[in-house]
Amino acid sequence: MRTILTVLLTSLAWAFVIACFFELREPTEAESAEPTTVVEQPATPAPTSKREQRAAKKAERAEQKAAQKAEKAEEAEKTEEATPAPAPAPAPAPAPSEQPAAQSIDYAREIIGQWTPVEGSQYPLEISKYGCAIQTKYGVKMRYRYAIKGKRIDIGYDSNAKFEITKEDGVVYLELFNTTDFSGKYKRVSQPRKIAMRPLDTSVYAENIVGKWKPLDGQEFNLELTKYGAAIQTKYGADMRYDYSLNGKKLSIGYDSSATVDISEDASYYYLEIYNSEDFSGRYRKSK
Repeated sequence: MRTILTVLLTSLAWAFVIACFFELREPTEAESAEPTTVVEQPATPAPTSKREQRAAKKAERAEQKAAQKAEKAEEAEKTEEATPAPAPAPAPAPAPSEQPAAQSIDYAREIIGQWTPVEGSQYPLEISKYGCAIQTKYGVKMRYRYAIKGKRIDIGYDSNAKFEITKEDGVVYLELFNTTDFSGKYKRVSQPRKIAMRPLDTSVYAENIVGKWKPLDGQEFNLELTKYGAAIQTKYGADMRYDYSLNGKKLSIGYDSSATVDISEDASYYYLEIYNSEDFSGRYRKSK
């Protein structure tokens, strides 16, 4: 009897232990599900007073305006990227000056030539580049030395004269002031023609100056220079004789002791140019 009771008690004890073990090993469906955390957003309390309602509306309108500005700025950026930059406008042309530009005139070159009187004078005038002015008066050519410095001219017996050269419609005018024999306005009718000449070396001047020379510019009388130191000028049908000497380019002839010469050539002729001599200045030519 005691044995049976012991067996029964032991069986009940094991049954209780087994039941407890299975209850602990098998959790319920609610316990096995992964817990979900729910974060509740705090609800924005609705404005209660009118002031708070106005403030809320104002803030809402400000947010809408800011969003609209951002959208417009983004659209403007896209438009700028898509639209090519306009080409720069050309610089405006300078307005024409009311005053004409000052004429640049080479007085030493432009004064050379044949001049016919226009106003204040009645005698034709030739001004050569060889330092001699020739005035045709009563059919006779009167020769005078001249020299210019800037717009001042020493001519004939007048050492304080002035001159002006102007150009109008392709015509060149010369005005002479403060000179008894030459004052007036003149129009240029011609200039000496240019000749392609090759200068000779001064070492051959003494040899090549000898010969008979015919006048071309600034001179009207034939000239012969002999190897014996005599210069013969044929003037008004008479042969006028003078002594001359040549030293390099310096020429002493007749009454002129400070004249100078240049001798040149081309294919057919020799050319003699005499400067600063009242009676002999000019350009001459002789055949080869």
